[in-house]
Amino acid sequence: MKRTAIVLEKNLNPWQKANVSVILMGQMALLADNLFDKQKILDKDENLHSAIMYSTVLLEANSVTQIVNLVTNLKNEFKNLQYVLFSRKWQSLNNEFETYRQIVSNSSLEELEPVWIAVFGEDEEVRLATKKFSLLK
Repeated sequence: MKRTAIVLEKNLNPWQKANVSVILMGQMALLADNLFDKQKILDKDENLHSAIMYSTVLLEANSVTQIVNLVTNLKNEFKNLQYVLFSRKWQSLNNEFETYRQIVSNSSLEELEPVWIAVFGEDEEVRLATKKFSLLK
């Protein structure tokens, strides 16, 4: 079984948490080709339903530092897990993707202030990597 964990910095507004959770899941769907089934799921009335194949959990981080530490752990100890970040820098750039790309390419992780991360992989590994975080309230 697989699992996705989205970790959000706890001091964000509810609309920010919802907005970026959707963005991260979209990006993760591109990276993890088996996150969603390729076949459509239709009900009897032919309405299309989501074909997500694995559980997703939303978790809270106490700080940006905690998210940076998670990235370090993922790189060093959980190399089989996939992850994608969203930073405070992107949050301030509305529809300025090329500017964002340039900023990311020329900045360290700490400078970018990651406030969201999505992690995908084997259920047990994701749980172990994210065990320090609490469920989103």
